[in-house]
Amino acid sequence: MIQVDNEKVEGPRPTAAEALWTSCMAAHVVLVEDTAQLAASIARGLSEDDFVVTAVSSAEAAERQLRASPGDVVILDLGLPDGDGMDLLRGLRRAGATVPVLVLTARDAVSARVAALEAGADDYVIKPFAFAELVARMRALLRRAAAPRWASLAWAGLRLDQNEADAVVAGKRVGLSPRERALLEYLLRRRGEIVNRREILATVFGYDFDPGTNLVDVHVAHLRRKLVHSGVAIDTVRGVGYRLVLAAASD
Repeated sequence: MIQVDNEKVEGPRPTAAEALWTSCMAAHVVLVEDTAQLAASIARGLSEDDFVVTAVSSAEAAERQLRASPGDVVILDLGLPDGDGMDLLRGLRRAGATVPVLVLTARDAVSARVAALEAGADDYVIKPFAFAELVARMRALLRRAAAPRWASLAWAGLRLDQNEADAVVAGKRVGLSPRERALLEYLLRRRGEIVNRREILATVFGYDFDPGTNLVDVHVAHLRRKLVHSGVAIDTVRGVGYRLVLAAASD
């Protein structure tokens, strides 16, 4: 484990980007993984990247740890020896915890991914995995931690409130269909990132294949019309997917 030196150092103030990068590097990761060799490998790699890691191997130990200190991000295996990680995840969200949770599991069915995201997961990585991708996804969650998954989401003139079907655009409520809301929430939580069509089809629409229709394009077109005065825009990244950006950035 690598602890962060809290000694005050005089010198130039870091830029916002430098401060963000430093905070990501020093983050406390709670790793819930019952396979000892894999847990040791992940913990070693994260420590080498200057994360502080607390590793536990059971649901009971995880509950104790998360009550005492949920850390800055949780990596959660679903197949634990004394319970299902999904129950742990639901309990965490029912208790009001907003710590980002990255599910790391061998369950690769679309239904499992959708269920985990709906239960409160912020991201989902399937084993086997590339360690570099795991770290990149963790850093992305940490960058978005100022607007946790279970808080209201707001950007520019757009706001999505929990348990509300409508969006608030420039102070006015705008009706959304359930799929439009799910798509907008997904893009908003990953704002600034390029999201490909395959991810949208799987996460928002529940397809593990491309149905060969313009389903995504139609919903994006509907949302674009409804977001005209919101200050944000949905960019098309040709041949890749979509990205939610500030309207000025899309000009």
